[in-house]
Amino acid sequence: MAVILIAAAVFLFLILYIAVEQDKREKFTGIAFFLATVGGIVIYGLSYSIEGKDIWADAAGVLQTLVDVGRMFVGMNNLSVFKQMLIDKGMENDAWYFLFWIVHFLAYYSMASAAILTLGKGAARKVQLWLLNVRDVELIYGITDISLAMGRHIASDPHVSVVFVGQASSAQEIAIRQMKALLLTDDVAMIPEEGLLKRISVTERKGRLKLFAISDDGEDNYNYALRLMRLLEKEKVKPSRTTLILLGREERHGGILQAGRSHYGYGEVQIYDESELTSRMLIRKFPPCNALSFDENGVAERDMKVLLLGFGVSGQEVLKKLIANGQFEGNNFSVDVFDPEYGRRDGFYRERYSSMLENYDINFHQYGGRSREFCDYLKENARTLTYLVIAIDNIPLSRKLAEEIMEFLAKYGVILPVYVCCDGTVSCYRLHEESISYSLHDMGNLFGGDMDMRAMQINHFYNDPAGSSREQWLEADYFSRMSCRASADFLYSYLKRVGALEGEEISYEKLEILSKTEHLRWSAFHYSMGYSAMTVEEWNERASEYKKQVAAGEKKLIKIGKNTDDHRHACLVTWDELDELSERENNITGGNVDYKQFDRDNILAMVELLKH
Repeated sequence: MAVILIAAAVFLFLILYIAVEQDKREKFTGIAFFLATVGGIVIYGLSYSIEGKDIWADAAGVLQTLVDVGRMFVGMNNLSVFKQMLIDKGMENDAWYFLFWIVHFLAYYSMASAAILTLGKGAARKVQLWLLNVRDVELIYGITDISLAMGRHIASDPHVSVVFVGQASSAQEIAIRQMKALLLTDDVAMIPEEGLLKRISVTERKGRLKLFAISDDGEDNYNYALRLMRLLEKEKVKPSRTTLILLGREERHGGILQAGRSHYGYGEVQIYDESELTSRMLIRKFPPCNALSFDENGVAERDMKVLLLGFGVSGQEVLKKLIANGQFEGNNFSVDVFDPEYGRRDGFYRERYSSMLENYDINFHQYGGRSREFCDYLKENARTLTYLVIAIDNIPLSRKLAEEIMEFLAKYGVILPVYVCCDGTVSCYRLHEESISYSLHDMGNLFGGDMDMRAMQINHFYNDPAGSSREQWLEADYFSRMSCRASADFLYSYLKRVGALEGEEISYEKLEILSKTEHLRWSAFHYSMGYSAMTVEEWNERASEYKKQVAAGEKKLIKIGKNTDDHRHACLVTWDELDELSERENNITGGNVDYKQFDRDNILAMVELLKH
C-alpha cells in the first residue's frame, strides 16, 4: 500500500509540476534524456560485455546495447540480462535494481512528457477550478500585453484566483500557466452565457467578482461587461460584491454599468481608454502646478502657458486634462496647439466641448513640429512657456522632436522638460539628463489605489459624516465619482506644492486663495466633461418646477442649478458671482447653501485627509 500511495503522489506531483512550470519542461526533459541515455549505455554495455569472447561477440554486444537503450524510450526493458550480470559478478542487491529502474523511468518520462503535459493540464485545471470555491475571482477578458502584466500583478495575491477569457497564442498560454491562472476559451465563457458564474463559483450567496474587460476592442469590452452584468443580476449577486475595470469610454459607459438606486449594475466601476489613462498618468506624474512658483498664500507668480504638439486622440485627451489641472488663482492660462491635421480631427471634439474651447484661451495652429512657423513660435515665446507636451502617435519622431525643441530653447537660455505621451507611455525628457518613462503596464495606473481612497473621503465629506464612506461611495453616481477623483488628483499635488500640508494652521488669506483655485479647478473639470453654464432663464424655469414639486409633496426634488441630462450647471460662474447664486437659491428653497463655503470646506477636508 505504501508503494502505491508514494507512486501515485510522485506521479501527480510530476504532471502538475510539468504542466504549471512549462518553461522548465524542456530543460528538465533534456536532462532526463541525457541521463537515461548515459545510464542505459552503462547498464546494458556492462550486461553484454561479460559475454564477449571475440571481436564479433563484442560487436554484437554493442548492437544489443544500442537496441535495448532504444527500447527503454518506448517503455520496454531487458531486466533479465542485467540481473544475470549482477549474479555473475556477485553484485546483486536492491540498490542496483533501483538504479536500473531510475534510468528506465527517466527514459520513459523523456519520451512521454507530451502525454504527461496533457494529463497535467487537466489535473492543474481541476485544482484551479476547485480553488475558485474558496477564493475571490478576478476575471480578465482579453489577452494582451497589458492584461498579462495585470494578471501577473494580481496573481501575486494568494487570496484571489485569476481567470483569463479569450483566445491565446502558445506563448500567451505558457505565460498564463506560469502565473498559475486559468484560461477559458469556450463559448460559455467568451459570450458569456449561463453556466459561467457557476463554473467560477459566483452565486447569490457566495463569491466576489472583479471583471477586467480590457481587450483591444473597446466595444467588445462594453458588450462583455453588459452581458455578464445581466447574468449577475439574474443570479441575484449583490452589486457590492462586484467590481468592473473597463477599457472603454468613461463618459459613455460609466452611468450604464454602475449600480444606481433605480437600476442594477456593478458596485465599483472604473472606466478608461488608453489615451485617457495616458493623459491621467501625465498629470499624476508631472502635475502642472510643479511648473509654477507660488507666493506664501498660494497665488501663482507666473502665467501657465502650455505648448501641445499633436491633436490626435491622445492630444485631445491631454488638452482636457491640462485645462482641468492648470487653473490657479493669480495666473492666466493659455494653450497653443500645433497639428497640421487638426482641422480634420476636431469636428466632434469641438461640438462636444464647445464651452470649454470658448471659455479658455486655446489657440490652434495648422503647422507641424518641424515647420518654420513652429520654430518662429518657439523663438517668440521661449521665455514665457511653462509646460511642453508632445502627443504624436510615433515614438521615434516624438523623441527626436523633444530633443530638437530642448536644444532650440537652450539657445535662448531656456531649460524646460518636454513630456511625451505616446502608445500608453509618458516620458519626461530633460536636456543632458536621463529620460524618465512611465508605462500603463505599471499596475498602479490601472487601479484606484490611494487616489480612489482620497476620492472616497471627499465623497464622504459631502455626505453624512456618521455614515459609511464605503457605502456612500458605492451609492454615488458615476459622474460624482469622476468629480471626486479629479479633485483628489489635483489637490494632492497642489496643496503639497503650496505648503498647505506642512502642519501650521492655514490663514484666512491663504484659505481664500486656495478656495478660489478650487473653484477654478471645479469649473475647468466640468467644462472638460462637456458641461456649460446654465442661463438665468433656464435657472428660473427649474426654480418654478421646484416650487411645483414642493407644492405637490414630491419627495425627490429637482436640483435647480444642475441639469445632468443636458450637462449644464449654474455654478459655472466666477468666484464673485457665487454669493448672488447662493442667495437666489436660498430664496427659493429656504435653505442655507453657501457655494463659496463648499470650496473652503473641500480645501480644509483635503488638507486634514492628506496630512493623515
